[in-house]
Amino acid sequence: MRKLVLTFGLLLLVACRRGSPKLEGHWKGVRADGVDPTAQNPASAFAQNTEIIAQGDKIAIQTPNGRSPTTLYVVDKEDPTTVVIHTEKDGTTETFTFNEKGDVMTWRIDTSRAIVFKKIP
Repeated sequence: MRKLVLTFGLLLLVACRRGSPKLEGHWKGVRADGVDPTAQNPASAFAQNTEIIAQGDKIAIQTPNGRSPTTLYVVDKEDPTTVVIHTEKDGTTETFTFNEKGDVMTWRIDTSRAIVFKKIP
């Protein structure tokens, strides 16, 4: 019986776990990709002044326009290089891809545009 309770508790803990270890941390924008060449400079300036902070199942985004309130997110899909989430605030999905080391992240804004981030240690 004790083993059954322990197993059930462990399964419950795993089922309730939200958040992504890949996304965890403080990310600073490096550049914008896929934008019209005439908009590259302002888009990259916007990207360089954008930060993402993810802790557990909470995420906040700071842009030149201000900081979003910290909100809960849920992982919809995760594989070795990609994390797809949605926030409980608005329900839209966001896709993040990672390099092999996990220190560079790309946030897909749409099918052609993205912001590249570097993890701040």
